[in-house]
Amino acid sequence: MHRDCLSGIFRKRKRLPDLFDAFRRLRACYPRKQLFVVMDNLHQTHDHPSFRRLLRKLRIHPVWTPTESSWLNLIEAHFGVLKRFTLANTDDLDHVVRRRRVYRYLRYRHIRLSNTSHPLNRIRSLRPVKLEQH
Repeated sequence: MHRDCLSGIFRKRKRLPDLFDAFRRLRACYPRKQLFVVMDNLHQTHDHPSFRRLLRKLRIHPVWTPTESSWLNLIEAHFGVLKRFTLANTDDLDHVVRRRRVYRYLRYRHIRLSNTSHPLNRIRSLRPVKLEQH
């Protein structure tokens, strides 16, 4: 979230290589700016030495929320709205339908807020993501 612009990347799991890819994409959107990213305390992932090394290499400064205090992260309020608009009362057969619904909401939101030219809107187009069906 930056200047009221939301973006995201779909992954089946939250593993280190997936997290690395997401942060590389984020850095590509802001190549010369100083980045501070508010993060929760997801132990064994955000604490991992290789993840911390990557953050230093990418010049991204993590800002950790206290344990059990995710509500301090302003993105949490947006997750609730996103969930109500895209996932409430649905029974998706696969991730493709769900991903399209979320991206459609994000496009709608960006058009309404005039954020269509923001760099974060390019984050999904850097390299396509193929999800497996479940």
